[in-house]
Amino acid sequence: MILRAALLLVSIFVADIAPAATYRVDESGSFPQQSSTQMRWRQIAPSRGGDNAVEGSTRVNLRLNLAPWLNRNGRLFLVLPEQPVTPVKVSWTTQGRLLPGQLVSGQRALVYVGPIVSPLLEETLVLKMEADGTRLSSAQRLQFHFEIDID
Repeated sequence: MILRAALLLVSIFVADIAPAATYRVDESGSFPQQSSTQMRWRQIAPSRGGDNAVEGSTRVNLRLNLAPWLNRNGRLFLVLPEQPVTPVKVSWTTQGRLLPGQLVSGQRALVYVGPIVSPLLEETLVLKMEADGTRLSSAQRLQFHFEIDID
């Protein structure tokens, strides 16, 4: 009996210090409002500052399936993997269900923390992207995705 109580106490302690589990979120219901984003040079003429940036923006209608984590606490992240040609800087605004923010390819950024109270999260993101235009020779596809850490 004492051994059973000790094992139970150890298992509770281990569960409290166990790291959060990370899962990829099903976003198959999400879609961009346009199929491609036209990137434009930030400056029309070259400058001494060497500003070779191209910029573009687009809207994305998000529909995230959070049903597997309903009634649990979690942290939701927007993830942009490393890009093969050049780093991409991204910033976004939201309608308020998710946090606005920014990141660079190869990073993830927190967009929500708290209880998961609805099986679907719908939101519109306005994304602004920036990259080094001298390193882009053709169209690039950005593969954003969302991850959730569950406590």
